[in-house]
Amino acid sequence: MSTEHVLLARQPIYNQALEISAYELLFRSTEAQGSANFTNGDKATSQVLLNAFGEAGLESICGKHPAYINFTKNLILELPPFNPSQFVIEILEDIQVDDALIKALEHAKSQGSMLALDDFVLDHNSAPLLHLADIIKVDVLSLSEKQIERFAKVFIPRGMVMLAEKVETHEMYQFCKDLGFTLFQGYFLSKPKIIEGHAVPENKLIVLRLLKALQDPDINGASMAEILSQDPQMSYKLLKLVNSAAFVRISKCTSLQQAISSLGIDHIRRWASLLALGNLEDKPLALRQTSLERAIICQKIGEKIQESIKQHTPSEFYTVGLFSLLAAFLDQPLLNIIKGLSLPSSMEEGILHENGLLGLALHTAKCLQKNLHHSLKLKELEQYGIDLEIINALYTQAIKDSDQTMSDL
Repeated sequence: MSTEHVLLARQPIYNQALEISAYELLFRSTEAQGSANFTNGDKATSQVLLNAFGEAGLESICGKHPAYINFTKNLILELPPFNPSQFVIEILEDIQVDDALIKALEHAKSQGSMLALDDFVLDHNSAPLLHLADIIKVDVLSLSEKQIERFAKVFIPRGMVMLAEKVETHEMYQFCKDLGFTLFQGYFLSKPKIIEGHAVPENKLIVLRLLKALQDPDINGASMAEILSQDPQMSYKLLKLVNSAAFVRISKCTSLQQAISSLGIDHIRRWASLLALGNLEDKPLALRQTSLERAIICQKIGEKIQESIKQHTPSEFYTVGLFSLLAAFLDQPLLNIIKGLSLPSSMEEGILHENGLLGLALHTAKCLQKNLHHSLKLKELEQYGIDLEIINALYTQAIKDSDQTMSDL
């Protein structure tokens, strides 16, 4: 285990209101990129879990939300020393069911853990698990609508929670929701509902104008304060963030001008952009959290790159990450949105084509969020002293920072 590191991916699970209900935690060994297998088997997997969370426990990664974790058979037989109510045991369809496994699962449930059947297929091997299962996970990409509907009709009357995973479109989310699915996992939130043929609503035009004004390279503290003060709610939230526990200072800021002077234009620009997107009431809070997490990942990667080459500011890295999801916020083609913001060409290229250092940071952030570790551009990253261990550390810290910021909003 001394030469082996674990790569972590945290993927949100949403409820019907598109609030984050839980996280699935996925692990990959650095010894075999893209593989979930560890060289020392089940004991190594257990040790990896312990190393990943350390003494802080699952709260350091998932906060108040439960964690869905794929457990091997041996790991079920010898559960890690976490609070059972904090995790959901996911059982894959190929696990061999026997009396020892059933007994171990019954014990885990008696301690407060929940059981999810992942990629479930009903056969003589899996049938004994049905009386224990709380959640059935259905891979909607691999099934027809009729098959998905059949799952719902069979299991929902039995009181089981149905979780649709690999939901890629808002239409599939709505289809499953109408069938009675209550949990959803996938990248549909990161995609626009409408691409073309619809005018931009006035509330979204206001947000676009504000984002454009904030990106003006010639903006000064006084003009930024004047722009932001036109929205009292944003002004309040900005001051709340500035005075949060994340920034320890002798006296609190009582005005926007003071906050800008204290933290700088770039810092206030980042938060104001995030808060502007939060004013879109038709978009779930989970989308803002996803975009904030991506922005902070990009920023941290950028800060590490800057140790080798100072080519962009941390604010530019952050903004590229945040703006990469503007299509999902505004339900318009990303190209049209970005061209309308008059960003520097390097930022446009980074967002639209993942070119340059900004694009490298964005590509890395997307890979981490989607658990596509095998797609990481490791050779390019290593030129700036960023290896897999550093990537994982930056990602884990970005998770914590984004969760803290969201709680301060």
